[in-house]
Amino acid sequence: MPRQQSKVHSVYAVVGPDRFLRNEAVAELLRAMDGEDDSLGPTRIEGDQADLADVLDEVRTLSLLGGRRIVVVEDADGFVSANRRPLEEYCSSPVDTGILILICNTLPKNTRLYRIINDNGQVIVCEAPKGRAITTWITRRAQSEYDKKVGVPAAAALREHTGDSPGALDAELAKLTAYVGSREEITPADVDALVGQHREEKVFAVTDAMSVGDAAKALASWEQVLATDRAAPGRAIAGLAWGVRRLLEARRDLDKGVSVSALARRTYTDPDVLQQRLSRVTTRQLEDQLRDLTAADHAVKIGLGTLGRSVERFIVKHSQQN
Repeated sequence: MPRQQSKVHSVYAVVGPDRFLRNEAVAELLRAMDGEDDSLGPTRIEGDQADLADVLDEVRTLSLLGGRRIVVVEDADGFVSANRRPLEEYCSSPVDTGILILICNTLPKNTRLYRIINDNGQVIVCEAPKGRAITTWITRRAQSEYDKKVGVPAAAALREHTGDSPGALDAELAKLTAYVGSREEITPADVDALVGQHREEKVFAVTDAMSVGDAAKALASWEQVLATDRAAPGRAIAGLAWGVRRLLEARRDLDKGVSVSALARRTYTDPDVLQQRLSRVTTRQLEDQLRDLTAADHAVKIGLGTLGRSVERFIVKHSQQN
């Protein structure tokens, strides 16, 4: 995790493979700069759309409102690779009227750019907790971010159900906080009730398998969806339609330019997981899926087909199209 800020520098690199931890580090960095920036806030530029001249012009431009211009280059690995030499030159002598923040998946310590940024600014390395430290991270995160107590047994249960991804764990903590309401503590029973039996992930397991063309896995995952509510299979197909509809809304917003990070916060989803899901399907494909699911549901309700056969045909058809 990043160290405490004692001085605001003119250039930073926030580095690490976990998108959630990088975003948290940047948020902490921006909080530390409160009062330093101009009133317009940071300018965020996607790395694959960033032009070096535009980025440096933005950083160098004096703010008419006072304060320092802050420019954040998201997913900057490709941007760094394409502009390494001029970035080395700029970071060797950055302007003191602006702040440049490069967010990278990797930036090896043995590179000249790493050394230059570290000498003239700061490299913030975001390392995910490992082993027992993950349980400690869960309890601290629950207290600091959500004002909830999570004991070791509950944290261990959450990790067992969710895995070790900080982003995924944080998303589940947000859901659990809403689930327990004003109660101060999240218990192992809460984790089992909400996360262990959470149909949402079972539904997305179906759509994930379809998106990579694995019909067999999608069908097996559909059986798990059905198993959550054998008494009311109609709710299962409605849940599948809900999952497709949720992906469609996110895909449409992504097409409009909404960032994956913003979509992930809105849907309580790990950004990397959501990015992977959305990258596998187009808006048109999801619209076709939702139309076919609606037709299948209607056919079942008027007796023109069975639930099992209708969903099987849907899964096979849309697995073949990916």
